[in-house]
Amino acid sequence: MKPGGKCIAKRCEDCNFYYSWDMTNEEGLRKQIKKCVFLVLSEEIPRIRGSIDGVQAAANESRNRAMETKERVEDFGSAVALSFDHMRKNLIGVK
Repeated sequence: MKPGGKCIAKRCEDCNFYYSWDMTNEEGLRKQIKKCVFLVLSEEIPRIRGSIDGVQAAANESRNRAMETKERVEDFGSAVALSFDHMRKNLIGVK
């Protein structure tokens, strides 16, 4: 079950928690390996957590950029409206 630890099974092949897994190594190569479910969980949870943290950071950055863009578009819209109002008053002579 764990390196240097005790396991309830005498042999891994007899254990109910010993499965074949489709795994990817550090080089990105995929292969089928037989491994204990508990070892797979202990190895994969930190990777999953890191992926979730990365996605959360990207979502936060996107939200921040969207808010900045919204402010700039609102400022531009206000400036255009003010310019059109100014042009209308000066060109047509409306007070």
